[in-house]
Parts: sequence; structure tokens; C-alpha cells
Amino acid sequence: MQTKRMRAVLKHAYENVPFYHKKFRSAGVRPSDIKTVEDLCKVPLTTKSEVQAASLDDLIATNINSKQCTRRLTSGSTGIPLTVVVNSRVVDFENALWLRAYFENGMKPWHKMVRIADPHNFPSAPRLYQRFGLMRTKYISIFDDSQTQFSAIEEYKPDVIRGYTTSIESLAQYCKDNAINMTPLIFTSAELLDQKARSTINSAFRTELFDLYVSVEFGLIAWECKEHLGYHINADGLILEFVQNGEVTAPGESGEVVCTNLFNNVMPLIRYCIGDVAVASDQQCLCGISLPLMRIVEGRTGDYLIALNGRKIPPIVFFPFPFDDVSDIRQFKIVQEQRDRLLILIVAKSNLDRVEKTFERAERNLKSVFGENMHVAFRIVEKIDRDPTGKLRKIVSNVKMDSPV
Repeated sequence: MQTKRMRAVLKHAYENVPFYHKKFRSAGVRPSDIKTVEDLCKVPLTTKSEVQAASLDDLIATNINSKQCTRRLTSGSTGIPLTVVVNSRVVDFENALWLRAYFENGMKPWHKMVRIADPHNFPSAPRLYQRFGLMRTKYISIFDDSQTQFSAIEEYKPDVIRGYTTSIESLAQYCKDNAINMTPLIFTSAELLDQKARSTINSAFRTELFDLYVSVEFGLIAWECKEHLGYHINADGLILEFVQNGEVTAPGESGEVVCTNLFNNVMPLIRYCIGDVAVASDQQCLCGISLPLMRIVEGRTGDYLIALNGRKIPPIVFFPFPFDDVSDIRQFKIVQEQRDRLLILIVAKSNLDRVEKTFERAERNLKSVFGENMHVAFRIVEKIDRDPTGKLRKIVSNVKMDSPV
């Protein structure tokens, strides 16, 4: 099925999408040259900057009625958002993929869901099936504080909560601090899930959360099942490659995630570099689902820090590192301001004296990874702000990978 859909998408893009017709011709590749998924590497990679620079007329298929389409904007965390165009056929297929992940993990059609999300993306009206009591959803702003969010949740009494990882982690901490008992089904998405966040959420809600790997461009890419051995890739909807230095990586090796959409004929994206780094897997899941697995998502390529010797440090290694004890730390954020300078922002719980005593050990831990000449500064703040999209970036690098010391 995947091969058949791939060949159809390549032919469609070559014949109807000016952007990909030019790209194929420049590379001397024709759709007939791509007979298997392994042959896909003959097609050049597509970067986000290429798509951002192209006009929508070049990206949208000429045989599609654009008046019947809708536009989406990616979060634009780099400052430049990306427009993705879809029609009702694409939306229906995406919804089917979402339902599969929900239902496999215990959600029922009559369950009520709360979505903690960016208010700019709230739907204007409920869908028809929701009016009949199916998949009812209440939307709560990610910019509200935890107390406000909890008040809305307490009133609605949902069976399921889905939201950004950091938002649900904050809500979980609020419930723990106030001895509140809730046991909803939890789905996290949109941000890197580290072990600290997973532990906090699971213990607060006495559950096993399910993490979802999502992007605006491709919808639901992969999802955890009850075995938690990795993320099941929606291989009937896309082809996922993991690429390092232009080569597809072997299982167990990390690489940049490269996606090819198999169902969006409006604006196909072929071998598109999504900007994440993850680990390929050849394991078979014990749950019996035959969809292939990928391992952990290590983070955004732009959120990798760099040691003084040039080694790339993935964001997944942090939290609780560099701290040995985070009992007095509510939240922290690491910013690499320059190649040889790290700034750690700290939101303390209450005991500032004890927090400050941990700085020396944390500095030694960081220098053991980044190099002894790395300058490390700590700053206690009242709050770490979210970016305009609602995401809370725990790791930020202002340094290019090839910048000198």
C-alpha cells in the first residue's frame, strides 16, 4: 500500500506541482525511476527554507481547486511561519489517523476531551458528529495559568486531556501541590517529552501517558501504544526516513527526520526535512500492531547545543541533568548564548539557599560535558515565558553549529 501510494504521489507531483516538477528535472530524476521506497533516496531533499521561499502557486497542484482548500500556519518558532494547504479529503484522512491512535489507547467515541492548545487554532464551531455527543472537545488556552485551566477542567469533567507537554506537566504539578485527584487518559504532544515530565504527569494522574509525534505539515506522524517501546509510525499515511550526512541511518542511529506525505495531493511534501532528530528502529512491538516503530524524538535540530570540542549535545540529555537534585527546582531553561557561554534560568520552589548550593555541582556537570573552559551562569527568575506560539522551549541555542569559539 505504501509503495503504491508513494508512486502515485510522485507521479502526481511531477505532473501537477511546478515546485517538484522543477526539482525532479534539475536532479535528472523521473517518477518512473522510483519503484520502491528504497529508491526514494534518488529524490533530492526538500528543506523548509525552500518551501518558505517558493510561491503557493508553485507548491499547490494545478489540478486542485484552491478555493475549496484551507490554509494552516506552522508555529514559526524560527520567526518565519510556513503555510500548508489542505482540503477536506486531507483533513478526513488525518482525523482517521488520530482516531486510530486514540482508540488503540483506550479512548471511546463517547468520551469527553479537553484540548490545551494555542487559542489562535481553536475551531470556530463544533463538528457535526460532536453535536451528536461523539468526540466532544472543550478547548482551553495554553496561555492560562494552571489554576484557571484546572477550574475549566473540573467543570467539564473530561475523560481525556491532550495538550502540549509542558502545559500538562504544569497542570500535573498543580494537582500534586494541591492534593487533587484526577485520573483522565493523557496524551502529550508538540514538545519534547523528557523523563522528568513523564514521571511528574504519570504520578500526578496515576496513569501511563501516551506521547504523540505531531507536526502541522503532516498531522499525526507517530504515536505511543500501551507497551511504550517507541512510536508507531503511520506508515499508511507517510514515509519516514532518518538521514545523517545525506545517508539513511541504520536502526539504532539518530538522524534528521525526513517525511514524504502519501495523502496530501493538494500540497505534496516529498523528502521534506521537518527539523527534528530521532532514532530509527527495527523492533517489533509486543502490542501486535504491525505499524513500524521509531524510537525517541531527541529534539529539534535548532535546539542542539554544542560543546567546545564541536560535539553536538541533544536536548534530550537534560532534565534533570545538569542537576543531581531538582526537589527545590520547579523549572529550568538552558540557553547557549555564545559558543563558550551557557545561561541557566531557574524557577525555584521556595528554598533559595538550597537551590544556590546546587549550582556548583551543576556547573561541574556541565563543564564535564561542554569543556572546562565553558562559562556557566545561573539566574533565578520568577517565571519562564512561553514563546508566541505557546511552546515552552527548555533548550535554546543562539549559536550556529559551525561557529568558532
